[in-house]
Amino acid sequence: MKSLWTVRALAAVLAAAFIFAGPARAASVMPLMASDKITLKDGRVLEGTVTRELQGYVWFKVSVGGIEQEFTFGPDEVVKLERDAQSTPKPEDAKPADNANPGAEARKSGVPRLAILTLQGMVGMEMAAKPLEDAIDDLKKEGVTDVILKVNSGGGFLLEIQRISDVIHNKYKKEFRTVGWIESAISAAAMSSHCLEEIYFLPNGNYGACTGWSGALTAVKGRELEGVLLMMEKISARGNHPKEIMRAMQISADAQELSTLGIAPPSGALSASIDPDGDVHWYQDSTSGQFVLNPKGEIKILTFNANEAERFKFSRGTAATKDDLARLMGYTEVEWVGKQKPGYLWPVSKAEERQIKWREEVTDANTRFGQYVTQYQTAIANALASQDKQGRGSFVNRARQALDILRQIARKHPNFVFLYNLTPEWFQEQEEFLRKLMQ
Repeated sequence: MKSLWTVRALAAVLAAAFIFAGPARAASVMPLMASDKITLKDGRVLEGTVTRELQGYVWFKVSVGGIEQEFTFGPDEVVKLERDAQSTPKPEDAKPADNANPGAEARKSGVPRLAILTLQGMVGMEMAAKPLEDAIDDLKKEGVTDVILKVNSGGGFLLEIQRISDVIHNKYKKEFRTVGWIESAISAAAMSSHCLEEIYFLPNGNYGACTGWSGALTAVKGRELEGVLLMMEKISARGNHPKEIMRAMQISADAQELSTLGIAPPSGALSASIDPDGDVHWYQDSTSGQFVLNPKGEIKILTFNANEAERFKFSRGTAATKDDLARLMGYTEVEWVGKQKPGYLWPVSKAEERQIKWREEVTDANTRFGQYVTQYQTAIANALASQDKQGRGSFVNRARQALDILRQIARKHPNFVFLYNLTPEWFQEQEEFLRKLMQ
């Protein structure tokens, strides 16, 4: 019989280090079929496709190194936008009202409607893709234009990173101006947030230390680690972040450790230079740049705080309150969506209520999971020890009741299937085992 508590969990481990960086220059930009053109204040002229416009913000898709990427530019970054009328949609402010969407008129009012969603707890459990995706309809119905993802997590399971990134990048960023507000994003939490182009920090915020572990704190190595590094290169491109930075967060700055990890160079060493115009240039070594970011003293895995993130332009600013954040986002007037509740520093929207409820349910499911695993095992042990068929039947019924609860947990929280081996096949094996006990 398979062990019910067999877990392969790639968990996060904290490390202390410093720094991160900001938006990379689009070096080699190949035009798409459309001929939309955007001129930026930093001197860049990009050709591609305008996919969305809202209140002065432009979502612009280009091909960088043969890979399509979508960037978001604010009103203060754009000098001129030249549109191909045949291929480019009109700005959202010019679209006719969508009477099927109760929040459509609110979104067209001209005043940005902001909602804060909290992402906290263990990645893959309390912080998960499913409640985020389920909240999109709530946000639309309440007329939300901007979603602020406030992150406070010490990490979690690698298997959830791509899922969260896909929901944010493929769904949120296409519907809303989506920004990160970082309280603490460590390991898998930072990796899950890394597709966000627009990131702000709380004053004590920290971000990084993205090392991977499995089993009894065994470091991820070899081909498995190479796969994670590749995944994060792609997610870095989604967020318009230099790939060198995330590599420095994932692996040691000590080149001698590469052989231990079973991967090819370069190491996680990182340095940067800031030119007179304020542009940041990144180097995957500790010698080429004027500032050495990794290693920092004895720390060889990159983490950064709010001051460093802002200095090196990974963060667009540091905000202690929601109103400070709105000002940094360029707004003089906003509407905060939701109702004020005790214990919360911002209105709680229906979408945020969904995140809170999910976390409560996961906490409850974790508690009940342990209880019903014990109940199931005890009932089986008693059934095996029983010499009386009637008594054995009573214990088997108790085992079936516990098994049904475990099945309900697996259906409602899919990650329990992966973490605790609660597959359909496992349940079938248990049902067959219980059936044979009664023979």
